[in-house]
Amino acid sequence: MNKSLIAAVLLGASMLPSAAMAQGVPSNVAEILAVGATVSGPEGAEVGTIEKMAGGNVVIFTGTNRATLPATAFGRNDKGLVISMTKAQLDAAVAAAEAKGDAALDAALAEGAEIASSDGVKVAKVQKVEGENVTVDLTSGTAITLQKSHLSVNNGALVLRMTAAQLQSAVSAATSSAPAGE
Repeated sequence: MNKSLIAAVLLGASMLPSAAMAQGVPSNVAEILAVGATVSGPEGAEVGTIEKMAGGNVVIFTGTNRATLPATAFGRNDKGLVISMTKAQLDAAVAAAEAKGDAALDAALAEGAEIASSDGVKVAKVQKVEGENVTVDLTSGTAITLQKSHLSVNNGALVLRMTAAQLQSAVSAATSSAPAGE
């Protein structure tokens, strides 16, 4: 799970296709919704700054966390952009989402569990987990060690945060640069 991704449900908004989200943003909000803009909470205190906008989603940096929210979650008041959460509430929501994602990942990391690449190709099976290290057996027969941060869970299934081609390229680069005898 992307650690900065906050489900739109937390703000009472539904996730819609990008075009629908863009259409759902009032023009008076859309005209000031921009990278670098300051976002306030319901009581007027600063929540954070917009870092990125893509596909109808907006990334806010609170100074502590990054949270991705749908553009439809933003409103406008006399100060500028506003969302329905305070900085503390948004940071708490990020922490809760991280904890939930970490728990789901830990539950899915069982010996023999299959891992698919981000493009849906079965690439490995979990061999063992030691702390933050996950040793996997690639479908090619090679065993490698990944960090837990390279994995996520989607609908209960383990997913590598790269495509099969990216994994193959990384493994090839690592094995060609390794000293002889390793």
